Amino acid sequence: MKIMNDLSFISFILISFPEQILIFILGTISIGKKNFLKSKGNFTKSILVLFTITLLNYFSRKFLNFELESTIFSILFFVLMLIYVLKYKFYESITVAVFGFLLIIIVEIPLSIILENILEIKSQQDLYNNYSKLIPFVFLIRFTQTILAFIFYKFEFKILDMEKTNIKKKEFYLQIVVYLLSILSLIFLTTVMARTLIFNDNISSSNTNLLRINICITLFITVILSVALRGTYIHYKNKSALNNNEVIQSIEYIDSLINQQNYGEAKDALQNLKTHITKN
Repeated sequence: MKIMNDLSFISFILISFPEQILIFILGTISIGKKNFLKSKGNFTKSILVLFTITLLNYFSRKFLNFELESTIFSILFFVLMLIYVLKYKFYESITVAVFGFLLIIIVEIPLSIILENILEIKSQQDLYNNYSKLIPFVFLIRFTQTILAFIFYKFEFKILDMEKTNIKKKEFYLQIVVYLLSILSLIFLTTVMARTLIFNDNISSSNTNLLRINICITLFITVILSVALRGTYIHYKNKSALNNNEVIQSIEYIDSLINQQNYGEAKDALQNLKTHITKN
């Protein structure tokens, strides 16, 4: 968004900084780390980190002329700061970024289309050069996203619960990363197409129809991948619960053998249990 790059420093901060906060809060709650936000120390540290990310985004946009490059750098800043400053694990930071951006965009795209018609926004330049349109446009979108964040916080909505250590298996998180990278690519593609559709008046009607179809297809695939990700989580959660039940049953069996003073079979059962735990 070249016009976004031409905004004053204050205007850019007022638009981008709240967005960074909302992405972080929504993403963090979505992976079951609400307790992280409850700590005043963590929350204050997070605000400083997110403000730093916003500053980095501002200067990167000034030095990079291509929107794709600045967007990629923005995502990298976000993920790296989560990992190295807020001490999120790699898969947690990727998941926070994806879910946070996804939830923000789900609100922003349809609301932007509605506000474009209500505020009679002709183009992107018309929006960013006219504060009588820009202020209500940004305010209404951020207000709606804030309501969504409040609902997630109040009712503790979780897409995944990464605080549960009993499902932290290597293959589970490997699949999560693959799904999330795919979803992140689709989210970026959808955003680019949506902004082109909303703010560009020079697109022919046939191209507009193609853009609409592509956006619908991309959103559909994103939903499918999200459902598949959720299914993967449930699968490993159930698998972990099953393994725990097997361990409990084995312990009870060994206990009964010891009570019967059948030490040979108890020793063999212990060895089998050790092998089972090692493999799983």
